[in-house]
Amino acid sequence: MAIVLTLCILLAAVLLFASEWLPMDVVAMLILLALAITGLVSVSEALSGFANPAVITVAAMFVISAGITHTGALGKGGEHLIRLAGGSELRLTVIIMASVALFSAFINNIGATAVLMPVVIDVCRRMHISPSKMLIPLAYGSLLGGVCTLIGTPPNILMNALLQEYTGERFGLFSFSPLGLVVIVVGIGYMALIGRRMLPARKSGKLTEAYQVKEYITQVKILQDSPIAGQTIAGSGLEGDFQLRVRAILRGREKIPQPRRNRKLRVGDILFLEGNPQGVLKVMAAKGLQLIPERAQTQPRSGKELIVMEASLSPNSEMVGKTLRQVRFRETYGLDVLALWRQGAPVVRKVDHVVLKFGDVLLLQGEEEGIKHLGREHGFLLLGGVEPEPYRPRQAPMALLILVSVILLTSTEILPIALAAPFGAVAMVISGCLTMQEAYESIDWRIILLIAGTLPLGLALENSGAASLLSEGLLQLLGDWGPYAVLAAFFLLTSLLTEIMSHAATAVLIAPVALHAALTLQVSPRPFFMAVAVAASSCFMTPISHQSNALVMGPGGYRFLDYIRAGAILNLLIWICGCLLIPRLFPF
Repeated sequence: MAIVLTLCILLAAVLLFASEWLPMDVVAMLILLALAITGLVSVSEALSGFANPAVITVAAMFVISAGITHTGALGKGGEHLIRLAGGSELRLTVIIMASVALFSAFINNIGATAVLMPVVIDVCRRMHISPSKMLIPLAYGSLLGGVCTLIGTPPNILMNALLQEYTGERFGLFSFSPLGLVVIVVGIGYMALIGRRMLPARKSGKLTEAYQVKEYITQVKILQDSPIAGQTIAGSGLEGDFQLRVRAILRGREKIPQPRRNRKLRVGDILFLEGNPQGVLKVMAAKGLQLIPERAQTQPRSGKELIVMEASLSPNSEMVGKTLRQVRFRETYGLDVLALWRQGAPVVRKVDHVVLKFGDVLLLQGEEEGIKHLGREHGFLLLGGVEPEPYRPRQAPMALLILVSVILLTSTEILPIALAAPFGAVAMVISGCLTMQEAYESIDWRIILLIAGTLPLGLALENSGAASLLSEGLLQLLGDWGPYAVLAAFFLLTSLLTEIMSHAATAVLIAPVALHAALTLQVSPRPFFMAVAVAASSCFMTPISHQSNALVMGPGGYRFLDYIRAGAILNLLIWICGCLLIPRLFPF
């Protein structure tokens, strides 16, 4: 009965993670509660995930990464590296991926991607290359780099902690490096020679020469003296003269989606126009239209020059999960949100009612200093010619020294990573690289709750015998082929599950099954745990598989199929590399 109940909870967890019907941290807490209420684990076991060394280590690495980011310690270095590409698209691909891989080996993947993304976009603009050609390579490079060290990505930290818990063995800081370096070379080589050719070159027009902008939905109101009042959409000239498409009309409380071209326009209509914002700016003067930002402007402008800028929400922005109306965006920050772009498409709704999500791209209008403040203090990545200054550039050497100290303490085994990482996090605060508030805000609590909530499920799989049952089923299919085939199967299964659910959750759920398979085969669990760790970080085929992939989706204007097209072969190559090299580096 316990096995059936555990497997039902496991299946429900996978379905909820894959469907994204609920946030992943909420799913993790539901798993924890279900296990405790059904008695599959004790209350202390259900809550044990919060005290697990892996959870503490992951949280500490978020703080260390934030210290590096806030001081600008890597930003300038990355900028100089990327600018070495000259005029070559191939060389630019290689340098971008190598640079972000280097950074991702020692700081959080998403942090490395966020630091370099504005630089990449700016370099693409200078080289007249579509950013959509370079942002997926940037995300993929961060994932490849995370494989290289123990602290590079949460699955590595988790598998090390679980290996130590189950067997007493552990991985060193650079145990992952030989395989990781091969994976990086293979990944960069593939993207430079083949993968980049599969990426779209989406150029939707330019707002200014400073940056490239996508086709947004902008709201405008037809004024009393507008020459298009009384005309049909076809006769208004909006489409033919300004290349703007009327996606919807808001007439009082009635919304008319996808109106026909013979629909007559009236004074007071609010039009949802799709197209280049430059065309919107032109049509307002020519056709008597008034721009409708996220809320009607209630404060006078200071008379300073206004700029228009794209900004993307980072995972740690406090505005994620809220609407612009709720945060009183215009009144608080003095900026207008002209339009919103989400997952490769403009949003056809009043933007002040849209619940903001990580990765959304907002088209902002306002004074330069206000936009810089938004990027500096509120978790927005500025994607144009304005760069937010690092918070504390004078502390950059100290931040790097702390990171190097953590690496040395771990690699020389003076301290285990579970102590070295918190030491580095505390040092970031004491040295002034971060305030305590910034340290708390830098931690992605969704990941922490996810790990803490799913660890008891791994324990339930172990205690109930479900892990043994699943491993025996797999061995019945592949056991005759030996440990090589079984390891390849675990690598493939982990890689596929990671594409539809969190990489950390996947690693936690596969680990006890892999352990039982290794014990049944009477071989070392180390290669199996290494395979699960590497496979959990090899998530290239979907934007939902990793935050780095999701972060570049909006700015790159990508669609779901773009990831499958570019990432499927890369996933296959990493699988082959892992199956060939892991047994050699970590003998059975």
